[in-house]
Amino acid sequence: MDFTMPPGAATMTCRVMEEEDGTLLLAQADGRKADVFTASCREADIRFQDPSRTEIEDGDLVVIGFDGDIMETYPAQLGEVEAVWVQAEGFDDTAQLCLEVFQDLAEEDAALAHGAQMIGLDLSQTALSPAEQSAVALLLEWDTGLTVVQGTMEELGDQGYIDMENLYWEEGYFLSFTETERTDTSLTFSAQLWKSGLGALFLCDCTTTRPLNGPWADYTVGAVAVS
Repeated sequence: MDFTMPPGAATMTCRVMEEEDGTLLLAQADGRKADVFTASCREADIRFQDPSRTEIEDGDLVVIGFDGDIMETYPAQLGEVEAVWVQAEGFDDTAQLCLEVFQDLAEEDAALAHGAQMIGLDLSQTALSPAEQSAVALLLEWDTGLTVVQGTMEELGDQGYIDMENLYWEEGYFLSFTETERTDTSLTFSAQLWKSGLGALFLCDCTTTRPLNGPWADYTVGAVAVS
């Protein structure tokens, strides 16, 4: 099925990071760190390349046709959305998998996360684009109500957040997700929640699979380590 955007519409190809009540959180495809947008598609003409689809899902790759206006907030807001073209290929909900894993880590050892004011987040060892990583940080902020700062543990130490000499973060905790092997239909990864050298939880050799252009299934943990 083909679709032509309305004449004169500006277009942008994006990953749907979250859909809620007709509002989309979007990360521009292959975008930079700041290329995160919200858009209302309640009045838009929504079409699906796959005729069996009827709903936009988190992870969809879409082409947005809009009036060209962008409000310089964060995330930036696209102007009037005229059309949304949902691609049949390119679906990837790795961001949602990361958020699920981080929630599981926090629930598994709630004491490590208790009382925190900040979260450090490292997704640099994933296939997520810089824009998608920023969108995950934003969703994590919305979910927890905490400030999220991105960077490796060493970078956050250099910025003064983590006491690297005593291996301790008084005001926060650090989350990371590391992909070790990825194919179109399988993923092996590890993840951690770190508070200090003596307070950390690691999920090791986790695996999950998916159909081509489909969502990741429930993951299996290979091993759990605590310090």
